[in-house]
Amino acid sequence: MANTTEKKKRTRYTSPKGSALFARVIDVDYGTEKYPDPKGSFNITLALDEPEAQHLDSMLEEEVSEAHAFTDNAFSELKPQSQKKLGEFKFNDLGPEEYDRDGTPTGRRLFRFKTGAFYERNGKKLQRRVPLFDSMQQAISLKEEPGNGSIVRVSFTCNPYFVEGQGMGGLSLYLDALQIIKLNKAGERSASDYGFGSEEGGFCGADDMDDDTTTTSEAPIGTDTSAPDDLPF
Repeated sequence: MANTTEKKKRTRYTSPKGSALFARVIDVDYGTEKYPDPKGSFNITLALDEPEAQHLDSMLEEEVSEAHAFTDNAFSELKPQSQKKLGEFKFNDLGPEEYDRDGTPTGRRLFRFKTGAFYERNGKKLQRRVPLFDSMQQAISLKEEPGNGSIVRVSFTCNPYFVEGQGMGGLSLYLDALQIIKLNKAGERSASDYGFGSEEGGFCGADDMDDDTTTTSEAPIGTDTSAPDDLPF
């Protein structure tokens, strides 16, 4: 992969809330036999309904525009024979559509966030940790990965990339931290997974809770222009 742009102060963003898929934010992910990740990473896929996906598109409009310019320039700098062999370069758009098992669009789009699990400092190899927070912005630790369907927000930065051998580029979304608004345990399924819908006026488990049950609030969507530490670019 070609080098990305020179290291500079990057904007930190907070995603809209969405549904977590295939989260690996606690244990290092080395990939699979078919798709190995020998260096190790932490990653998560965020499924967003179309309104939230469009909101994220709007947030990253300038970043995507810069990534297009970066990849276009990187392709133009390839040797003529390489350009001829590759044809036009391919730009990987953010947030491809999600399809169900029958190949039908679900109406959601999938955004993947990833960061290297290790980095070097003063000649030493250190393991990165993904900070986790609850809906009240309190730092938490988990023994198991958040299960599919957990409702989360992602704190992230981004940077353009270009793969010379494939004539392909895009915008990388780097995972910085995760806020867990609703936690599903790994393997746990929701009522909607079983085909149940909500019924107005019916039984609500919250009505049966003790009076001292704590309710939670959510953090606002926003951006932070501070530069994160130890970013993998």
